[in-house]
Amino acid sequence: MEPTAINLFQMLDESTKILKEELEIPYLEALIHTGENLIDHGEVFNEESVLSENIVNDLEKLYQKVDLVHFDSETIRQAMQIALLRGMKEDYIQPNYQMTPDSLGSLIAYLIEIIAEPQKKFHLVDLTVGTGNLLLTISHFLNQVPNREILRSGVDNDELMLSLASTNSAIQRTPINLIYQDALSNLLLQPADIIASDLPIGYYPVEETIQEYETRFREKNEKSYSHYLLIEQAMKYLKEDGYGFFLLPSNIFNDEKISVLLNYLNQVGYIQGIIQLPKEVFANEESRKSVLIIQKKGEQAKQKEVLMVSAPDFKDLEAMKIFLGEITEWKKTNE
Repeated sequence: MEPTAINLFQMLDESTKILKEELEIPYLEALIHTGENLIDHGEVFNEESVLSENIVNDLEKLYQKVDLVHFDSETIRQAMQIALLRGMKEDYIQPNYQMTPDSLGSLIAYLIEIIAEPQKKFHLVDLTVGTGNLLLTISHFLNQVPNREILRSGVDNDELMLSLASTNSAIQRTPINLIYQDALSNLLLQPADIIASDLPIGYYPVEETIQEYETRFREKNEKSYSHYLLIEQAMKYLKEDGYGFFLLPSNIFNDEKISVLLNYLNQVGYIQGIIQLPKEVFANEESRKSVLIIQKKGEQAKQKEVLMVSAPDFKDLEAMKIFLGEITEWKKTNE
């Protein structure tokens, strides 16, 4: 079999459907099983012989069609992403768990490379890691620099998502330190050089957890914004001079509560950039997002002229070339 993403996806999909039907489990759970079988060199896990001999033989024949050694990590990621998208559609996964499009992950990776200028060894964290796709997309892009060592960590409180992230990272041979916790609790997490997250939007339900947070809303019986709280948590776990790259709704600065977030950020860091993403990526204007770039205060950090630009349609290559050149020029001007 030619080592392409489509060929690998077709094998993943076919074997996942067999397991889904035989075990009577959702698609995404079956995908975890088939991923683990592949990681185990195509040996079918069959505890208590729940799968018939014929089914085990069918699966083994499918697995023998591919040798993951011949697939690079990014090709495996692309195949897994297609399978994950199919599973999310079949299993009716809630919107906050929908995956970040590849184009946005690649753009964030480019912004990290140019603006944050990662060292040869650095710690990259996603506080809302989900399936791990965004973290892995960024990581594969940044790993193109020779001899670079990236330590990766991801946090999530959804057991299924974290299991998918574990299988996803293992099959791609790209380790992630995965932490099964509420991202707003006290985390067992080493300080990060860079945090990149596609933040869920909504209200945080557990008041007891956020009593010490500056960005919580203090009015009686008023729920606080999860995305404000997660940005505050990110700033706590960033090293001095470290960067946060956050995907947020473009209308965030029109919210009547925005002063709560801005007052906090003025104490701990600098807003270095706001990049509005192209409308073509989103279903409608209401769902449009921007990348908010924040640098934590430190000896090297200073307030730069805020980078405020709109990204063009990613399909317009000439406009994208100009846009990326503007970001590089901004970086040089604001050294």
